Amino acid sequence: MKLSIQFKNLKGDGPIISHIDHKFSFVFARSQHSIESAAITLKNINDPKGGIDKLCQIVIKPVGLGKIVVTEKRQHLTEAIDHCLHRASQSLDRKLKRRHKLSKRAYRNAAMFDLPAAT
Repeated sequence: MKLSIQFKNLKGDGPIISHIDHKFSFVFARSQHSIESAAITLKNINDPKGGIDKLCQIVIKPVGLGKIVVTEKRQHLTEAIDHCLHRASQSLDRKLKRRHKLSKRAYRNAAMFDLPAAT
């Protein structure tokens, strides 16, 4: 799995990057094998004005599925990162469960119509 982190109008220092790495590996521990790539973009929207201006956007490309895009805006950068990672994890879990349910249903339907060979 490939993880890329981009900073726009923000300083990308070591503690933020290590926080992202730690949270990402913790949140996606069970489903990391299903992720082909992930991109995290962090932006400061209002620059020096203050307020709710820290944006975190996560784009996850699961193996064999369409991409997942989650965006979160918060006052503090770590809050935006944490909430965005949590929501992205939930979206990925839903997609994986849906795919598993559909493949299970297809297998069951194929088995239901599989007739024994005539002798």
